[in-house]
Amino acid sequence: MARPPTPPKEGKTASEKPPSPPAREKAATAGRARRQKSLLPDLFDSPLRGKVRGQRGIMAYPFFHLGKTAPTREVLRYDDGQVRIEVAPGPSGIATIYDKDLILYIASLMAEKLRRGELQPDDPKPDREFTFTAHDFFRVAGRDTAGKAYDRLLQMLQRLQGTQVRTNIEMAGEGTDGVFSWIDAVNTRYRRNARKEKELVSVSVTLCAWLYRGILNDTRLLTFADEYFDLAPLERRLYEIAKAEDVDEAGWSIGIEDLHARVGTRGLLRHFGQFLTDLEQNQRLIEFDIGLHRPQQDTPRRGRPGYEGTIVTFTARAKAPLPRRLSAARGESNPETEEGPATGEP
Repeated sequence: MARPPTPPKEGKTASEKPPSPPAREKAATAGRARRQKSLLPDLFDSPLRGKVRGQRGIMAYPFFHLGKTAPTREVLRYDDGQVRIEVAPGPSGIATIYDKDLILYIASLMAEKLRRGELQPDDPKPDREFTFTAHDFFRVAGRDTAGKAYDRLLQMLQRLQGTQVRTNIEMAGEGTDGVFSWIDAVNTRYRRNARKEKELVSVSVTLCAWLYRGILNDTRLLTFADEYFDLAPLERRLYEIAKAEDVDEAGWSIGIEDLHARVGTRGLLRHFGQFLTDLEQNQRLIEFDIGLHRPQQDTPRRGRPGYEGTIVTFTARAKAPLPRRLSAARGESNPETEEGPATGEP
């Protein structure tokens, strides 16, 4: 008669047994490698964790075409007797106000690196290259990632690199008599998916020395509201100018003709005036209110009165005070300006 098999002795399974000395050493080595890997510097300057920030020099004046299309022949010019700007298109057209989103994004990455002490104004060999993921830029700018979003990003980079800028505006006490582009170099990394299609992994751009110097030495980079990217082109420019002029609750005024030039619109003055009138009525500009003060007309005009001589006043909206507990949590017993230093907390 066959003897039944002897049941195995109860004990620890293989997974429960303590590892042998070689296995323990191998696991410890792997653990040390993982910890060391977590301490290695990130290959990306993204994601952006702070607020979007901008350099006041390129906010105060018209450097970008106000439209979604990129003209290939149009040249932008501005000259108020003190500041001179000339912007010419490259082979892919001139950079637009929507292309400027990428410049704001890079400026914001710079501000983060300044805050962390990774950039120094006196560095003899500054690293002007920034590497980021396209997805993070789309997230910050509120852009759709579907369809041909990545193709549009590559076109944006081509326009920023091809656009030719000439200006007498100095950055950190230094200017340039030559012509520069917003981006000196572009490098994109991609991989092939299962369908052998290209997928964008990262984007590396080298920012032009003129703008890099301006951002690096601007101790009060301006903080943008999150809703900025929802504004139309003219609204964006009005918002930027008001921020660059440090408009407060006391208000700031400018003649409509000068404002028309500072915005950089190609539309007629009366169309610009009508736009401002509508903006005055619905006050849809974020953070600021706009008021128009037309001069008295000595003689009757046929049709609607013109806007010549109109004074436009910007006024910052009063901010609701924070609850005392929240103010204390934010450390606002000694508040700074809204923009704050570039090296301060966002």
